[in-house]
Amino acid sequence: MRKFLIISLIVIVLGIAVTVRIMVSKKPAEQKETERIVPVEVIPVTHGNVKSTCELIGSIGANKTAHVFPETMGRITKIMVKEGAYVNKNSRLMALRNETIGFEYEEGYIMAPISGNMANIMVNIGSMVTPQTNVATVVEFSKVKVTFNMSENTVGCTKKGGKVRVIVDAMPDKPFQGTVSEVSPVIDPYTRTIAVKAIINNPKKLLKPGMTAQIILSLDSKDDVLAIPKDALLDSYLFVVKDSIAERRDVEVGLIGDKYVEILSGVEQGEQIVLIGQHRLAGGEKVNPVPGSE
Repeated sequence: MRKFLIISLIVIVLGIAVTVRIMVSKKPAEQKETERIVPVEVIPVTHGNVKSTCELIGSIGANKTAHVFPETMGRITKIMVKEGAYVNKNSRLMALRNETIGFEYEEGYIMAPISGNMANIMVNIGSMVTPQTNVATVVEFSKVKVTFNMSENTVGCTKKGGKVRVIVDAMPDKPFQGTVSEVSPVIDPYTRTIAVKAIINNPKKLLKPGMTAQIILSLDSKDDVLAIPKDALLDSYLFVVKDSIAERRDVEVGLIGDKYVEILSGVEQGEQIVLIGQHRLAGGEKVNPVPGSE
C-alpha cells in the first residue's frame, strides 16, 4: 500500500511539472508571435534613367591583314626586319637568291604588300621558298575590327552606324567605343545568330588582334522616368512601408533594365519601398524600416 502511494505521488508531481512547463513555454511563444517585428531595408521611389543592355563575346582582328609570298623560287639569304617592327608598303622584308638554273643566282627582294606591323615571319635564312610559300604576315591595326554574333531576337537593336562599347580583360577599366560597320543580312540556321562587325579607332595600338572582347550593346533606354531598383520587385508587386506597416502593392511595369525597372503605376514618387527583406513579408506585418542605399 505504501509503495502504491509513493508511485501515485510521483506521477502526480510529474504531471504538475509537465503542465507548468507547457504553460510557461506557450505564453512567451504567443507573446513573441504578437510582438514580431520584421527588420527591412527601404528606399524611396525616385525618377531616374533605365537602361537595358546585352553583353556578348567577340574577338578583335586587324583592320588589314596581308600574307607575304615571294614572286619567284629561291633561297632566303637575309631577313631584314623583326617581328613586331613597323614596315611601309613596298619596303624590303627579305633578300632572296634565285638558284634556278639559267638565272645565274640573281638576288632579289621580297616586299611588304601593305604598311603595318610584322605579325609573323615563317621562314629562316637558308629556307627554300616558292611563289606558293607564305613567308610572313603583315597586319595594320591602327583600326581594329570586332566581330560578334547577335541572337535573332535582338537583331533589330543595332544597325550599320550604331555604337557599341567594348571591354577587354587586359584593360577592364578602359572601355572602347566602336561603330558598327557590317551587319549580315542572313541568320545562321545552326546558331540562330547574325554576324556583326564594328570598327574601333586604335591609334595607340592598345587593342591587339586576337584579343577576346566583351561587347556591351544598348537595347533600350528611358530617361527621367519613375524607377525602382530591380531587386525590390517581386514578379509584378512590391511592398510599401507606411507607419511601420508593410503593404503589398501591385505595380505596372514598363522597361526592365539591367539595374532599374520603370514603374508606370502602383507607387508614387517618395514612397518608401522594401529593398531587402521583402521575401519574409506577405502584407500587413509590422516592420522596422532601415534606410538603405542603392
